[in-house]
Parts: sequence; structure tokens; C-alpha cells
Amino acid sequence: MEIVNADRLAPWMDALVELYQEAYEGLEEYAYTRPRDVRRYMRWLHRRAPRSFFLALEGERLLGFIVADAQWMENGEPIGEIHEIVVSPEAREKGVGSALMERALGFFRERGLPKAGLWVGEHNTKAHDFYRHLGFEDRGKVGRWIRMERLL
Repeated sequence: MEIVNADRLAPWMDALVELYQEAYEGLEEYAYTRPRDVRRYMRWLHRRAPRSFFLALEGERLLGFIVADAQWMENGEPIGEIHEIVVSPEAREKGVGSALMERALGFFRERGLPKAGLWVGEHNTKAHDFYRHLGFEDRGKVGRWIRMERLL
């Protein structure tokens, strides 16, 4: 497996949409469900973080992706924001998510950011447990979303 930056989004768009929809099966309350909306979301993510839209690849096969935004501000302070991390269901529990997250956290550290944050759906217990395992802690809740952060 290798982790690369998606310098150009277009060659990966169909695979990203398919992977996103597959990964969010059963968790649709936290996801875009129409392909057109997923495409728009992918374009927004790439505009936010064109140098840190990382893909996990096995050959030409897309196993997962993460978007690490080093330009985010929270309460007037810079923070590394994980906007999205998605791993193919068949690639889960094989280190793909951990490798993607380590690449993103390393990207934030390289830029001198003090902490990283993300939002997770309150009923997405597997993701919540994964983030806790990586050192993220709950910082609050807004609606159906739980805010998690960790120091870098």
C-alpha cells in the first residue's frame, strides 16, 4: 500500500464517489447520498486541501482517502482539521485508516500546528472508537455530531 496526494481529482472522481457511498452504507444520516452531491463535496474538499487530499492505493485500487486541512481555524486558533476519512469496508482493520491518519497528522506536524480535530457522527461508534484509539478525545457535541481533538 502507498499513500499519495491526489494532485488532480478528475482521474479519481468515479472511484472516490463509489468508495464514499459504499463506506457510508448504514450511516447515510452523516453522508451525502446522491452521486452529484458527493462529487460536489469531493471538489470542495480538494479546493480546501489540494496538497493534502491523500489516497491509499494498492496498485491502481483505491483503498481509502483522507482530507487534512492545515488552513482551518477554530475559535480564532489554527488547527489541523480532518474533514473526511474513508476506508473501503473490505480494507478496514488492515491498517489503512491508521496509515492515512498518520500521514495527515504528520502533515499537520510539519506545518507546526498544535492540535488536530474532527467531527464524528454520534452513532458511528466504530469510527469514534478508532479516533479514541489514536488519541483523540471528545470535546463536545453539536446536534448529532461529536467534536474530537488531540494534541500533536
